[in-house]
Amino acid sequence: MQKIIRVKDRLIGYDQPIFLTAEIGCSHMGNVELAKEMIGEAARAGCDGVDLFMTSVKGYYRIPSPEWEAESLEDKEWKELFRLADQEHIVMYITPLDPESVVKAVELGSPMLNINSDDLNNPFLLEVAAGQNVPITCHDISMTLGEMEAAVSILKDFGCEDIIILHSTLESGVEDMLYETANLKVMDTYKKAFGESDVLVGCVEHTTSDFLIYAVAALNPVLISKHIITRHAPGAPDDEISVDLENLERMVRNVRHCEAAMGQGINFAAANREGIVDEESWTRHKILVAAHDIQEGAVIRKEDVTAKRPAIEGAMHPWMWKLIVGARAKRAIPENEVLNLNMFEDFPLPSYRFYDLEHRRFDVDVVQPA
Repeated sequence: MQKIIRVKDRLIGYDQPIFLTAEIGCSHMGNVELAKEMIGEAARAGCDGVDLFMTSVKGYYRIPSPEWEAESLEDKEWKELFRLADQEHIVMYITPLDPESVVKAVELGSPMLNINSDDLNNPFLLEVAAGQNVPITCHDISMTLGEMEAAVSILKDFGCEDIIILHSTLESGVEDMLYETANLKVMDTYKKAFGESDVLVGCVEHTTSDFLIYAVAALNPVLISKHIITRHAPGAPDDEISVDLENLERMVRNVRHCEAAMGQGINFAAANREGIVDEESWTRHKILVAAHDIQEGAVIRKEDVTAKRPAIEGAMHPWMWKLIVGARAKRAIPENEVLNLNMFEDFPLPSYRFYDLEHRRFDVDVVQPA
């Protein structure tokens, strides 16, 4: 059974819709009203979650940072944001940047925690986060597979069982490098390395590209995170790699289109939303017809039948030619007439199957009947 992680009323897993996170980070710049606007717009765009940074500042920087002081929020403001997220039916969760903020985030109501990439190798924060009894996601910017393995081990050792590791495309505005450094196949590596440990895999799309996120969606991540911003403005945090609110809904819609286009991995006749297969779709298939005029009483040979289009309802599938070879025509059958079993008699007793699909030439898993 595949791993499923529940975050409030959302389920996260490979058989679930991609969990789309609008990463606000610190793009609110300490303005709680701006944060509220971004949460509301993310919900209306169809995102599943919003992610904000939280730090005590003292626990994050060894040198005082007026910038982080200005971008921090008060406890009462955090409570307002969590209430708004609940009203908007969107999951708000926190990226705590120091151990003190880990505890505060959960106390304030964060149902999930995100570990920033520069804390992936920070055992002090990881140990505290693992003990909070909430799911944890982890970024990996510039981290090695070994460091990710160590982080997962620490989280599990200290009690966390619901883990999602997120490959992060490189935070870069350098256009000639962003695709070469995206390295999306790392997600496949993570799935192979951690799949048996019930660790799920997603992605943080951190580039300036307006379409790379759709390639990410095609690789079946359980979660995608993308920075958002109210509107682009020079000097705003993460401005270059963020999607603005004006374009957020379009991005979410297109990710859902990519997700739907991936399908279930089994080919079938495409039907519309009412379950009806378009007539042109099935009539283009071939069916059994008489290859030439067949006389009444003739014993049917393989060369007497062939496959042609268009199909009609109730016609014989081309594989069914073996059923009538050796049978006798009950009447004259003109060339190109659609064949059916009622045209024949004296059928031979078959000692074969159409095609022995139990012995395939291809490495395909087949569900055998019970």
